[in-house]
Amino acid sequence: MKNKIKKVLKIILIILASILALGVMAVIFLRLSNYLHHRIELRNGVNETTYIDINGQKQYIMIMGQDESNPVIIYLHGGPSSPDTCITYSFTDYLTDEYTVISWDQRGCGRTYFKNIKTDPENSKASFEQALDDLDALVTYACKRFGKDKVIIMGHSYGTALGSTYVKKYPDKVSAYIGIGQLVSLEEADIHSYNDALNKAKAAGDDTSSLEEKYAKFCEKPGIPTLLELRELTSKYHPVTKEADHMGLALFSPYAGIDDLRWLLVQMGDIEKYVSLNQKLFDFALSFNAWANGTSYEMPVCIIQGSEDWVCPTDMAGNYLDAVASPYKKFYVIEGCGHDVHCAKPKEFCADLKDFLNSSKLN
Repeated sequence: MKNKIKKVLKIILIILASILALGVMAVIFLRLSNYLHHRIELRNGVNETTYIDINGQKQYIMIMGQDESNPVIIYLHGGPSSPDTCITYSFTDYLTDEYTVISWDQRGCGRTYFKNIKTDPENSKASFEQALDDLDALVTYACKRFGKDKVIIMGHSYGTALGSTYVKKYPDKVSAYIGIGQLVSLEEADIHSYNDALNKAKAAGDDTSSLEEKYAKFCEKPGIPTLLELRELTSKYHPVTKEADHMGLALFSPYAGIDDLRWLLVQMGDIEKYVSLNQKLFDFALSFNAWANGTSYEMPVCIIQGSEDWVCPTDMAGNYLDAVASPYKKFYVIEGCGHDVHCAKPKEFCADLKDFLNSSKLN
């Protein structure tokens, strides 16, 4: 009897090991295929990951494009401190035929954080003002390297706060501004989301006591931890039809590395410890209000939203763009998507982006 059990267990272990081995081989194969695809597709342009000197730090960037003479887009990730450089290929693959795209792990996060951890382990130099200076240095680098007078600034979520502030400060260096999941006011966004969720909960006859309790806690002590607790309950009433598969994109990315995984573990760990690493940036994000910065832009402006975005609500972004004064502006809403619309439906997103950039040249 014992021998039979041992044989069965052995067979089970062999099957499990075989499945695991096949899974690992599949990941290696798909990553290699992805790597070869980009190497071939970008062979006459630029396909580069590197660290460059930005205001006293070595900061990580990725540059992709089929022709170095094309216009340059600088993509600003959200968060703050939520770099997604290793998965930006998911949408830049639809842009590199007409644009050179630079993605960047900003100061205080991702690969840039680990590269400078010995000199600034507590992120004492990471602030919004420093981020503006760093972005300006990156713009200068891009213009010099690719022989441009101006670049296109494209931000996502918190990156729209950084991007929209930058383009107003340095309009002579920017040819167009694109906001993805445009941040208007983080605090007002979550209050708006809560009110909508509360109405839906009451209409469904649900018990709203926990929802109201979390909202009261957020109002009493505004911060990222209480905000995330509130979102955990409001998200039930704001389902997203088409989510971005971040884990799958990272798993099969030829650009994902050990430091990307290390930062992900930091984000998934103690939330208060994670926030404290970039406290000044999170404090800024909570206080940011796009209306306070004014609504006048000197360059064309585009906002692209998911129809089901309740992190930076689509109706708030639309109202903001309605008030914007710029040489040319356009608003796109992609159905069924949430906050990460550019990764959820990248082909449709890039078609809209190209439509805006091409039409803005004619106006």
